[in-house]
Amino acid sequence: MPETANQAGTTGFTVLVADDNDVAQRLCKRVLEKAGYKVIIAVDGLAAVDVALSQRPSMILMDVAMPGIDGLEAMRRIKAEVPTMPIVIASAHSMASDTDRFLAAGADKVLSKPFRLADLVAIVGQFAQAKKSQETKSQETKSQEKSIDAN
Repeated sequence: MPETANQAGTTGFTVLVADDNDVAQRLCKRVLEKAGYKVIIAVDGLAAVDVALSQRPSMILMDVAMPGIDGLEAMRRIKAEVPTMPIVIASAHSMASDTDRFLAAGADKVLSKPFRLADLVAIVGQFAQAKKSQETKSQETKSQEKSIDAN
């Protein structure tokens, strides 16, 4: 039987979906929530920066073409404050040079639009698993430090 997000321990994993397209927002929200993730929506780049810095989601799915400031500028501002924030750029610009440009600007991954919703869930799952592994290692380190202090 396949593991659900909750079984995998991703219950506390929150995804900020930054996209000005209402249909894309609703689709991503529905699919990710069904997979067990919490979803926050931002309708433009400025809102994405505000939400990311105030609510500190576990990761961000960022559209590039948005009103106000675009996704790349929003990503730069977020990464300047929280360099470790995982950001996946979702873009219709899928040439290799575009992907290279997004990665060079700080994206952790690039998802070409239109993308399969299963691919989105898989990518979010990878980041959720990485966060869980990191938290487990951190807890093990703290436990080891406590046992050393006790000796």
